[in-house]
Amino acid sequence: MKENNKEVDKDIHSSRCSGLAGQKACRKLDNKIVYANYVTKSDGPFYCPVCLSDVIIRKCTEKVDHFAHNARQSPIIGKKDRLLHEQCQNEILEYLQKSFPSGKWEKERPIPKNEIYDLKEVIPDISGRIDELPIAIEVQISPYTINRIHEKLVEYEKRKVLVLYIIPLCKELGEEVFRPRLFEKYLHSLYYGRVYYWIPNNDNKIVSVHFGRCTRWIEESTWFSEDGEECNAGGYYLTFKTLRKPFFGEQLDIVKDFKQMQRKEFIPTNAKKKIPACSLFIDKQMKWWDEKECIIQKESIIESTKLFEEYNPIDEYDEYSDEF
Repeated sequence: MKENNKEVDKDIHSSRCSGLAGQKACRKLDNKIVYANYVTKSDGPFYCPVCLSDVIIRKCTEKVDHFAHNARQSPIIGKKDRLLHEQCQNEILEYLQKSFPSGKWEKERPIPKNEIYDLKEVIPDISGRIDELPIAIEVQISPYTINRIHEKLVEYEKRKVLVLYIIPLCKELGEEVFRPRLFEKYLHSLYYGRVYYWIPNNDNKIVSVHFGRCTRWIEESTWFSEDGEECNAGGYYLTFKTLRKPFFGEQLDIVKDFKQMQRKEFIPTNAKKKIPACSLFIDKQMKWWDEKECIIQKESIIESTKLFEEYNPIDEYDEYSDEF
C-alpha cells in the first residue's frame, strides 16, 4: 500500500491535482465516477473529475489499481542534454557579442557577493550590457523551484540588472493543449502572460507563447434514478484547470524586440508564489491573445446548453488560482 501511495503522491505532485485520489475518475461516455479496481482500459476513455484532463488506468499486480494523469508537457531539455544547453547559450551569446561588441558579453560569469551590501553571489548563464543597461539571461534547463527563481530575481534587482528567462526546448512546442510546469506558469505571470522558448535551428529567434484557457466538452448523458425519474447531465463545456492552449506571438529578435520594464511586486493569495519587484528584459509586443481567447470563449458559450458555476471567466494574467 505504501508503494501505491508513493505513485499517487507522485502523480499529485507532477499534475498539481489530487482529483484521482481514492482510485476514482470520470468515464467520458456517461460522466459517472468509476473506480480503478472495477474498470479496465476498454471501459475508457477517462478524465479527472477535478482538473478535467485525460487520465489513464494502471492495472497492477503488486500494487492497488489506480488512475494517473496523462497530459502532454513541453519538451524541455534535461540536465543530461548538455550539448543542447550549450548550443542555446552559445547561439545567444555569439549574437549579442556580434551586435554589441562593447557590451562585455560572457557566459557563466560570477557576480560576486558583497556582505557589506547584503549581496549574494549569482551566476547568470549569459550577462553583459546593451548601452548602459546591465542584462542577465537565464537559460532555464531544469524545473527550478519557484523559490529559487524568486531568490535570483531579488539578487538581480539589488543590482538593478534586467532579467530575461529563456526556456530551451529540444523540439517545437506544438499547438496541442499541454500542462505547463509550475516554473513555466511562474515565468508566465512574471512576464505578464508570456513565456520565451528557444528551439534548435531557429535563426536566433525566440518563440513567445501565451498559455490560453481551453475547454472540455462534457458529453450529455441520460439515466433513470431508483424511483424512475429521468435524469440528464452533460451537454456543456468546462474550463480545464491545469491544461493550457499555446497561443504563439511573434518570433522575436533578442537584439531588436526587447525592452526594459520595471515589474511591481505581486503577492497572490498563496504568498509562497509571490513575484518580487524586479527589472525585466521583456518583449515589445502588445497582447496578441485576447481576440483568440474570446473566440474560444464565445464558441463554447454558443454551443453550451448549460454552464456550471465552476466555469470561470478568463482570469487576469497577473494572478494565480489556488490550483496553481
